Amino acid sequence: MSEKFTKKVIIEDYAFTNKVYSKTIDNSMNLSDLGKSIKSDLNLKNQPLKLFFGSKKDKRLLELSKENFNDIWDAKWKDEELIIRIRRLVDLTKVRDLRKGLDKQFYDLPYSILQVDNVKPEESRRRVQRVARMFLEEIATDPKTAAFKIPSRSSDNVGYDDVSKLVLLGSHVVDRQFRHLSSVQSVVQLTGLMRYISEILETGKHATKRHLFYRDVNLFGNQRVSDGLLEDLTALIRVSRPSINVIASAKGKVIGRLSFTEGGDLIDCTQGLGGHAITPMLDQVENFESDAEFLLVIEKDAVFQDLAEEKFFNYLPCILVTASGQPDMATRMFIKRIHEDLSIPILGFLDADPYGLDILRVYSIGSKALSFESVELAVPEIKWLGLLPSDIKEYQIPRSVLIKMTENDIKRADDLLQEDFVKSRPEWDKQIRIMKDTGMKAEIQALAGKNWRFMTSTYLPQKLNSGDWV
Repeated sequence: MSEKFTKKVIIEDYAFTNKVYSKTIDNSMNLSDLGKSIKSDLNLKNQPLKLFFGSKKDKRLLELSKENFNDIWDAKWKDEELIIRIRRLVDLTKVRDLRKGLDKQFYDLPYSILQVDNVKPEESRRRVQRVARMFLEEIATDPKTAAFKIPSRSSDNVGYDDVSKLVLLGSHVVDRQFRHLSSVQSVVQLTGLMRYISEILETGKHATKRHLFYRDVNLFGNQRVSDGLLEDLTALIRVSRPSINVIASAKGKVIGRLSFTEGGDLIDCTQGLGGHAITPMLDQVENFESDAEFLLVIEKDAVFQDLAEEKFFNYLPCILVTASGQPDMATRMFIKRIHEDLSIPILGFLDADPYGLDILRVYSIGSKALSFESVELAVPEIKWLGLLPSDIKEYQIPRSVLIKMTENDIKRADDLLQEDFVKSRPEWDKQIRIMKDTGMKAEIQALAGKNWRFMTSTYLPQKLNSGDWV
């Protein structure tokens, strides 16, 4: 008969009873015995659950299984305080149902809209040169009418298309004439920018928008001018921003069940606690691999850090991404790539206020400023998982952590109700009206008003289990 060992462990139950207690177990137990004993201690009866274990110092809790159960007695835990954490057993069937039909999207776009291409640097350079040659030929033959025909990015040329569910740019163009006083400066600035872009593409290197501005501060005057001209140029030659090797500062982070190569280096996103910075040089990112069931895009960096520290992705197989507020282009494109390459659903976790919904709008249908790149950046299939205004009542969030809506909040909510994309989504309309009727809004962190583990142990598991998203 094998020698009998006993060990004192800490049982943490934030999923059902919000209790923590100590318990002595021995090696004659099997996994089933331990589960029954814990259920009896907490009077959980037939509640389906999972058990995770690890040391109190180590954030990498492992799910207990028949294969690793005996590891509890491993010598490495001898001087460590061992914890066993109870988790809800979550059925991800409804999440998996979202994956159906998520193969690479081919949008049925209106004939009259502007479309851009993802092309190699050599092709972008050819397009820049072709536009320049055509402009020079016009100057040589009829300088009075010579002009760059720039796609108009004014509000009357931008609209929501209910078929593709994207914000798109129309076909209207404006002439930047070579001989016209109102546009001659802009023409000079644009040709200067074209020269710098051509040089960047020839070298194969990347440049930031700030770097472009500092190529000729006197020419551009301020960076808003060079940034606007950059958007004019990509629309003019019909390519996406990454196609011209110009990048903006990225602020996105990713952690979870994902690996990829970045500039030839393998990146394992399960490692570390703070997340991996999303590079703006996404042309250097390839070979996505993942066993995640979904990607959770999170508005707040603080909430992202909470879930990262909890190793939430070890509990429910997922990828966590944040852009810390309004998303930058690199984060949007990164999410779009994962959505298409891995065919996994994207779920949004944002504040229950008009600005949280505005951020979700950008992820979902695109932004007016970059409407000509919506196809490459937006994910119309994204679901609003939370925090829904209806969740405040459903989950009995304490009134003490709610915030009264301001006049600006109410005006923004009214504006959203008039937007075509909200009118086409009755459930979004309903949630905005709930917010207006109650006059209250809530940040994601309000979930901690229940208890500090409520978000990870109760709210998110229940939402995912029930498919409660809009």
